[in-house]
Amino acid sequence: MSGSSSRLILSSLILATVVCGAAVQIGLLWFSSIPLGIPGEWVWPRLKPIVPLLAMIWPAMLMGAVLAGYVCLNALNFNHFQRRSRGLLLLGLWGIGIVWILSLVGSAPGIAGLNRIPFVLFYTRSSGYFTQAYEHRHNVREFLKGYRERIEDSSNPENHLHLGTHPPGLTSALIGMMWMTENVPGVSSLFTVTQPQAFQESVETIRQFELANGKPPTLQQNEAAVLWMAALLTAVMAAGTCLPLYLLARRFVDPSTAWWGAGCWLLVPAIPIFLPKSDVCFPLLAMGAQFLWLTALDRNRFSTGFWTGVVMCVALSLTLAFSPIALMFLLQGIVLTVLSGPLSQWKSSLIQRWRPPVGAIVALLAWLLVCGIAGQMNLLGIWIQNLKNHAAFYAHNVRTYPAWLLEIPIELAFSLGLPVAILAVLGVVGLFRQHRGEHNAGKRWELLIPVAVWLVLWLSGKNMGEAARLWVFLMPYALWCATLGIQKLNGTRSGWRVLSICFLVQLVVAIATAIRIDGFGFEELRM
Repeated sequence: MSGSSSRLILSSLILATVVCGAAVQIGLLWFSSIPLGIPGEWVWPRLKPIVPLLAMIWPAMLMGAVLAGYVCLNALNFNHFQRRSRGLLLLGLWGIGIVWILSLVGSAPGIAGLNRIPFVLFYTRSSGYFTQAYEHRHNVREFLKGYRERIEDSSNPENHLHLGTHPPGLTSALIGMMWMTENVPGVSSLFTVTQPQAFQESVETIRQFELANGKPPTLQQNEAAVLWMAALLTAVMAAGTCLPLYLLARRFVDPSTAWWGAGCWLLVPAIPIFLPKSDVCFPLLAMGAQFLWLTALDRNRFSTGFWTGVVMCVALSLTLAFSPIALMFLLQGIVLTVLSGPLSQWKSSLIQRWRPPVGAIVALLAWLLVCGIAGQMNLLGIWIQNLKNHAAFYAHNVRTYPAWLLEIPIELAFSLGLPVAILAVLGVVGLFRQHRGEHNAGKRWELLIPVAVWLVLWLSGKNMGEAARLWVFLMPYALWCATLGIQKLNGTRSGWRVLSICFLVQLVVAIATAIRIDGFGFEELRM
């Protein structure tokens, strides 16, 4: 059988699998009542359309057409563009991605659309960071100084849920935004005039509810501006993940294939489902740190290792979910250094490549010192208490390990979109099948290590429930793997057609999933 014939058969099989996967996902979400989770422990509710479907989703369809045209048409000649042109196209992808994500959120029914943003960010039911920031905005030092003592109170349910399992970074970020709206001219006005009507309606609803309960309204112009600023920043960061993802994909694949992968990131359903939760900000930090770290290892640079440490310290001050990524970096540093030369010289290789890890350690020590002096807090002690509080979650919430062992990969695949998940699996299989002499075979550990750490997390049972949200920060690694699957199709005009169809199929899955899954329990409030 000729090479072109075998390639055609492979393309046809992949396309058929992708289309079947999309049909299964849409069918299960829309035409079945199968619980999306484990009944009695955690289940994602389904949203119910309150107007005709086409009337509801036209903004998403319009922006989806723009995004698909932009990605597919530019992919055809992307390899032939100059580096500057590629950079400009990526910035354009970022901008289109922001509008696309917001339009998809706005297409969700009723209060689950853009109306959701003030409710999700304001009420403690969803997180509590805004309320905490509002209460402590004028006494930040006292807040940080007493943070560890506050989260040690085991009688407070919040200490084994949102607030007590996170460092004070998210609250501090909101305090910073409050300071900006109060003290920087024009900021409050800018983030007031740009608010969509649906957002303003929800703000007014919250005000009226507080008045009806005898409370002075919390959401004045500045506070509402903070909520909209936080939501926009979340969308900007979520879409911006496509930039470092492209750069990481380029370590294995050609520019056109990396472009497809960056575009597919914007079609991951978990992003619009959980906006404006901070979880969708985290992928940008994860991919940014990962790119810096591998660059530091490549060039053996102290400075790049230092900046990797700075990004990771910022991330770990927001959430300890980044601790597995720190483990990935450690393993990558060891394994890639050992593989860089003959086995007999691996000890000397480790000694010679001291600059990146030392740079990261210096950044960590400097961060802890700054937090101790400027913030008067023991960040290391806070991290330890956060871990204790997280462990206490399962003492208050029943989770059945065997059930979640099966549920988590299914939930993860649906939150990625089955077409992308299929391409990611194809890419991982390709990594295992690479031989030592093949191009990039030595680099495959850059991706195999994250895959291995992810498997350990899954098998450990440390995350049983809400994997679709809690693992968003790891999802770009799946897209990175997917670029290796995309590479099997890319390179010819017929392959471009197949990839264009796959992209459109994933786009349909993204819309169908984002307007169907209730990420915040709004349907329960309506019942």
